[in-house]
Amino acid sequence: MGLPSGVLKALSFKQPFAWLIANGYLLVDDRTWATQYRGPLLIHASKGLYESYYQYLKLHSDVPIPDQDKLDYGGVVGIARLVWCGKPEALPANIRHEQRMQFAGVHPGYYGFLFADAAPLTLIPCPGKLGIFEIDVDQQLAAPPAAQATLF
Repeated sequence: MGLPSGVLKALSFKQPFAWLIANGYLLVDDRTWATQYRGPLLIHASKGLYESYYQYLKLHSDVPIPDQDKLDYGGVVGIARLVWCGKPEALPANIRHEQRMQFAGVHPGYYGFLFADAAPLTLIPCPGKLGIFEIDVDQQLAAPPAAQATLF
């Protein structure tokens, strides 16, 4: 999936979740809220790192995750299609445990967001927001690097 132009929906994640989703290692992300939205979704990496989860992956998985200083932060790092949202017990049967990768288990009250056709992108610096939000891709790409740096 390439990068479409115009205004696109986005969802922000701490690293390493953003990298895992953009690179197709994590197919389901659990949230406390549901959405009716289905379609293309930019994967935004916040400025934060979930340190304990990063260390867990390094120690307990074969995922070739980059070193922390090689991960991108503070912008769009990928794109995927959000194809399903629902409770864990309704998750399609073909999704393996490894494709969830939640080391603390899945809370029965949470909603799984199922992604497909994920692809990493070169970092597009921009601020994130809570929930599903919109990013004008053309505007972000047109901003000179110095202007992008002032977004933070």
